[in-house]
Amino acid sequence: MPMYQRILLIVCLLLAACATPEPPRGLLGAYRLESGETVSVSRSAKGTLRYRIYETGDSGRLYPDGDNTYVSGEGFSNREPVQLTVQFQAGEDETAQTLQWEARNSDPIPAMRIGHERLLQFDSNGAQLFARLQLPDGAPPYPAVVLVHGSGDSPGTEWLYNSDFFVANGIAALTYDKRGSGRSGGEFTFDFHQLARDAVAAVERLLEEPEIDTQRIGLSGYSQGAWVAPLASSMSDSIAFVVVNYGMIESPAEEARLEMRQLLIDADVTDADLADAEQLIAAAVDLVANEFSSGWEEFDTMKKKYSDSKWLDYLQGTPVDQLVSYPKFLVRLLARRRLPKGLAWDYDSTKLLATSNTPMVWLLAQEDRSAPNEQTIAKLRAMEDGGRPIELIVFENADHGMVTFDELNGERVVTRYAAGYFQAEIAAVLKLAQ
Repeated sequence: MPMYQRILLIVCLLLAACATPEPPRGLLGAYRLESGETVSVSRSAKGTLRYRIYETGDSGRLYPDGDNTYVSGEGFSNREPVQLTVQFQAGEDETAQTLQWEARNSDPIPAMRIGHERLLQFDSNGAQLFARLQLPDGAPPYPAVVLVHGSGDSPGTEWLYNSDFFVANGIAALTYDKRGSGRSGGEFTFDFHQLARDAVAAVERLLEEPEIDTQRIGLSGYSQGAWVAPLASSMSDSIAFVVVNYGMIESPAEEARLEMRQLLIDADVTDADLADAEQLIAAAVDLVANEFSSGWEEFDTMKKKYSDSKWLDYLQGTPVDQLVSYPKFLVRLLARRRLPKGLAWDYDSTKLLATSNTPMVWLLAQEDRSAPNEQTIAKLRAMEDGGRPIELIVFENADHGMVTFDELNGERVVTRYAAGYFQAEIAAVLKLAQ
């Protein structure tokens, strides 16, 4: 190993050793303030926590400030810090049982932990997956929801905060770490069919829990989960319903094309430039979707034709930008290794949804930039009007993750969660689980 690499490795190890420790898992969960408001506390970036308030959609980052004490700081984007201190008091099992919520210039407000939980494991296609089952305080049996993740590798048992609001409203919730992430075994993958089988295995594990009403188990999928959850429902009669959050029907290849197209629309390029750009975008997406094994001739033609176009500036950081910037030999050498493993770029849910008898509610953000959904909304409305068991709810001025935003210097600044979103998801589950 060259000396500069040794030095870099040592520096990285030192930085890792000095990094802020992760908050104890026992702090994560749902709490009810004395005022009656419900607060979710979940993992956030770089050793911080995030709070979310069910009733208002307000949210903020919490930074460590002593033993089990966290002080609010920068929340979403560049908003001013909220003046708030949260202190947890741990129970005998190291799970926080009470919370002291102290806003600026006000007395501390006590809060109590909602529900209780147990940790589980289940097998799916040879992989042991780690799960967290949160149970409500009321008397069983409970309706239940298995949460189906987005495309990231963050452990679902610590990052899927919607489970806190389910348990606060009398619904059992099971989250699990994706295969190859967190405390789960197996190899991380983007294979929708394998991910769907994992969701089915999670449901089958729930069937063994005595507190669960086995006739009222459903899935709630988020982002990538919009492809996975409906697919899983087609594999199991034990899945009574599906809720989909900020996802789409069209294929991942179409998603990539629409995302880049939207960047140009947001930049107010001319119709003529947009038409030209779409030719290059389509060629680039086709090349990636074929894992660089075919499509080079068309892409090279488009690259030669448009490589000097000014509108390319608006596609910086995208696959188009990278494919135009780097020589073919380097793309062939390196790019294939970076492709999402197991992803079926052409997978589309249209046919499955058109024939599925599983009741579904789709909750979509009208201004979603990560999962552009204009076509999805049109298709779902047609299915709903045609008598399929699908209900569509669209939230205006909401982006991916169901967050609202303000426009500032051409950039979106996230403010809070869309008004009524959390309540709509709970209402959907309670309606479908009747």
